[in-house]
Amino acid sequence: MDAMKVQSSRFGTIELSDDEVINFPAGLIGFPDETSFVMLRPRPDSPIAWLHSTQTSWFALPVVSAEALEVDLGGTLSEATKTAGIGSSDEPFAVMAVLNAPGAGVPPSVNLMAPIIVNAETRQGAQLLLETSSYSTQEPFVLRAPATP
Repeated sequence: MDAMKVQSSRFGTIELSDDEVINFPAGLIGFPDETSFVMLRPRPDSPIAWLHSTQTSWFALPVVSAEALEVDLGGTLSEATKTAGIGSSDEPFAVMAVLNAPGAGVPPSVNLMAPIIVNAETRQGAQLLLETSSYSTQEPFVLRAPATP
């Protein structure tokens, strides 16, 4: 397990092991050359994290786990994961949405039309464009209520 250092304009120098790297063979939508990322979670219990490029110091996207959102992407994604070529639908996948929080009184939104999926076993990822989805690129950011015991 080799260690690597990633320079971040937002978080300084980050040390991580190779097994923390997530590879996106096709890059992200609009960024085809950005193929290597790491997930940074400033607070361990937060559903929000940063998907940070290991190649470009300033490139990081705030993402939120789809499990934490008040939405159900399940059926839409099972077919899409097959076409993405990063594993079969019976393997465990993490699903994330890019968060947009402009501030200045503008409510935050999430992009559910182009979720990011990561195969939990192979650490291969893809950003999918769900053209037939009823979701948009600016859905309200609403976290699922915590389960009560």
